[in-house]
Amino acid sequence: MVAISSLLLVLVFSLLITRIATIALTYTGLSRQSAKFQARSAFTGVGFTTSESEKVVNHPVRRRILLLMMLVGNAGIVTVIATFILGFIQLPN
Repeated sequence: MVAISSLLLVLVFSLLITRIATIALTYTGLSRQSAKFQARSAFTGVGFTTSESEKVVNHPVRRRILLLMMLVGNAGIVTVIATFILGFIQLPN
């Protein structure tokens, strides 16, 4: 039960972080739709080479936001994997 709860907590935290990054990217001048896509792709580590991504990479504030998203996303993936492992292993009492 603890593993499922922690997994749900990580998922909610992930959605919250991507939402905050979306808002931060819109404040730099990106459209909301573009900011949402770029935040999610950086968080999950999926990169797309488009003219839209060039706008993000060439802007120093946007680049800093997405760098943070990549780091947090990798930490989230490690947490989810660890949660699954702990969920399937029963520890002796």
